[in-house]
Amino acid sequence: VLGFFWTCNAKVIGFVYLVFGVVFGVSGFMYSWLMRGELGGIGEQVLLGDTQFYNVLITSHAMLMIFFFVMPATVSGFGNLLLPTLSGVPEMVFPKVNNVGLWLLPLGFLLLAGSGVFDEGCGTAWTIYPPLSLTGSHGGLSVDCFIIALHAVGLSSLSGAINVLSTVGYAKRATFSLQASSLYTWSLVCTAALLLAVVPVLAGGITMLLTDRSLNTVFFDCASGGDLIFFQHLFWVFGHPEVYIIILPVFGLVSHVLQHSGNFCLLNVLGMVYAMVSISIVGFFVWAHHMFTVGLDVDARTYFSSITLLIALPTSIKVFSWLVCLLRVYVADSVFFVGLGFLSMFVVGGVSGLSLGNSELAAAVHDTYFVVGHFHYVLSLGAVFGVLVGVLVVLFLLIGGTPTDSMLRFCVILLILGTNMVFWPMHRIGLLGFPRRIPDMLDVFFFPGIVISTGLLVVLVGLVLLAVLTVAAPSTTLGLHHPHTTSPVPSTVIVPYSSGDLLLSIYTVSHTYTQDNGHT
Repeated sequence: VLGFFWTCNAKVIGFVYLVFGVVFGVSGFMYSWLMRGELGGIGEQVLLGDTQFYNVLITSHAMLMIFFFVMPATVSGFGNLLLPTLSGVPEMVFPKVNNVGLWLLPLGFLLLAGSGVFDEGCGTAWTIYPPLSLTGSHGGLSVDCFIIALHAVGLSSLSGAINVLSTVGYAKRATFSLQASSLYTWSLVCTAALLLAVVPVLAGGITMLLTDRSLNTVFFDCASGGDLIFFQHLFWVFGHPEVYIIILPVFGLVSHVLQHSGNFCLLNVLGMVYAMVSISIVGFFVWAHHMFTVGLDVDARTYFSSITLLIALPTSIKVFSWLVCLLRVYVADSVFFVGLGFLSMFVVGGVSGLSLGNSELAAAVHDTYFVVGHFHYVLSLGAVFGVLVGVLVVLFLLIGGTPTDSMLRFCVILLILGTNMVFWPMHRIGLLGFPRRIPDMLDVFFFPGIVISTGLLVVLVGLVLLAVLTVAAPSTTLGLHHPHTTSPVPSTVIVPYSSGDLLLSIYTVSHTYTQDNGHT
């Protein structure tokens, strides 16, 4: 049993990343239920007037979903499971670093849990803006634990990024060509480059904040000459590329599945690669569109508005390429049906994001539920549907089966219906001025609140049914089927991505090496 904890096998590590991601994602989903329970009616509800605990729930929910669910699943989870085989190499280049990054994740989770229970709990939201995060507002250890948890999960992400770039570089030097590589490989390369560029910026900012709290420095203490806006710049230099760190692996995964569907599928591969690289580069220069209300001058607001709209061009290339591809495939097939759900949700979120590129509208709806609805359509819905596509791929690789088309379509329809009931009304109540992070509502927002709560219940039913179908043993009575029954290619054969098979028939579970070299 102890050998499991220091395993260096990429497939085992990737699978554990996925398990951790699911566990932490379920925890974050439970926090959202508590928040919705408080907003299910007017006045005090399930939290009994404890407004600080509501802020703690918001903070922990965002951290769990972003740093502990989507990022580990899409980058480290699917990356470890698929990248070596897609690249034609036996293993990740730094397997021990891979193992260390894996176990930094539960360490960060324990620290995050501590930040919620120490003293009054960390209620700063995931942005941890000073002065709310300084000792004058949050004394004790809660914010300190939160910052150290961010450091832990940041190191975990950096270890994964280093491994991805090193593995692709090694494969390219050996028998592999990026020009003919999988779009998922390209997405991981872009994501890893973004992580290496922006995570140190966040680490520097939160370390300065930690020294303000513990060592009496005054980087962000405006009463002593510090600059609050400086921290916001540091945070969003990381925070906006973080959006693309989350969504780019999903882009690559969905593109790879569509590209190798086994059907005649038109997909502008070169355009998709250029689009992902362009999104990664332009994403560095749009951070201050999150800060239109801090007093930016007209020239700065014009620049950040324009560059925000510019990023829609490469994104549109991807969307229209997917649409052309879907015209050529049988969309009723399970994986493509989920991919269609991802595409529809992402487009809605992207359109609302374009509207927020207007600095005047962004200032008007700043800190309202319009913004909440927008980023949940992109991240919560787009990313989660993309993760579901990856789970179906991994299910096929591990057990040779996926949920039956009819059952999976029913689950996806429930999820699409429920999530739209949850997040679409948020745009309307946001335009009407309903501020976020407030644990109460006016009478006029009661009916939209009931619709949102009902939609969350529909989502719960869909997720529970999907979980039952996913974890069930391969049995037709439990909704699983085996589309391929032929024997896999022997594990000693490494066939790179260019074989054209959707799910890489050479995939083996127990080992990733062409020969045993001492690692387990």
